Amino acid sequence: MKSTIAKLTAATAIALLPLGAFAATPISEVNVKADLTENVGANAMQYYPQIEEDVTRMIAERIDLTGDAGDPQIKVEIKGVLLDGDSVLPDSAEFNELVATINYTDDNGEINAETYPVFIKAMTADTPKDGVIYVAPGRDDFYQAMILALVDNVVENIPDIARIDKSK
Repeated sequence: MKSTIAKLTAATAIALLPLGAFAATPISEVNVKADLTENVGANAMQYYPQIEEDVTRMIAERIDLTGDAGDPQIKVEIKGVLLDGDSVLPDSAEFNELVATINYTDDNGEINAETYPVFIKAMTADTPKDGVIYVAPGRDDFYQAMILALVDNVVENIPDIARIDKSK
């Protein structure tokens, strides 16, 4: 698969954010589940059995994970790891679509639960353009870019109510 250097640069820039960039966000816990059962024949877990742990770790690195039951929780359900809409990945394990549902809630009812779907799709270049250098990323590079896009979406969309300093 080909990707423009601009897309790779953006993914790299996101990856280089300081780990504490979002540390002011108090979250009690992060739960990530990969439930691909909606997709007949889905085989992504054969290639990426660590996806739950990777997403959990990357989110936890960017937030203030307090363990306080009074703080909001993040729940991420990965529902699809697809290649052009197909849930059966080839032997190369390439994928260009990631489908998830994100839920922000708390145990004490102080915030309204917010749930929204996320659909991430990497686009290939249909027609080469003058002045653009195309790079074919490796499997690990592509995996990292897709997972980082999901993690960034989760962290950047934490509801404002979850960002309030409860010590005031």
